[in-house]
Amino acid sequence: MSNDAPTDTSTQHTLHPLKKVEIIVRGEKEDFVRDLLDDVGVSGYTIHREVAGRGEHGFHEGRLLFNDRTGLVMFFAVGQESVIQTIVDGLTPLFEKSSGVMFVSDTQVVRLDKFLGEDRKET
Repeated sequence: MSNDAPTDTSTQHTLHPLKKVEIIVRGEKEDFVRDLLDDVGVSGYTIHREVAGRGEHGFHEGRLLFNDRTGLVMFFAVGQESVIQTIVDGLTPLFEKSSGVMFVSDTQVVRLDKFLGEDRKET
């Protein structure tokens, strides 16, 4: 049986500072957010559907039966500050007229190359 886990646990790994954006919108806005993330060149993102929680408009259940468009969707993306700022700028008008929230925070990653677009990778 092969074990890909490293055996030396004393190795120090370099942590690289980046920004993380978390976006929660109604399912009907999922395509808009996904298109924006693709257009700004973020290297990847994660989508969680059927998000439930409580906010300004009260408690919101996950997806309603057979209706993906009214449930809440959460996106996670990590990137350089300039890319995350472009996402913030692109989504701010949406949040001025639609419900949803966006959080931006500092984060650190070990594998920097996985979070930079092809044209931004360090050599």
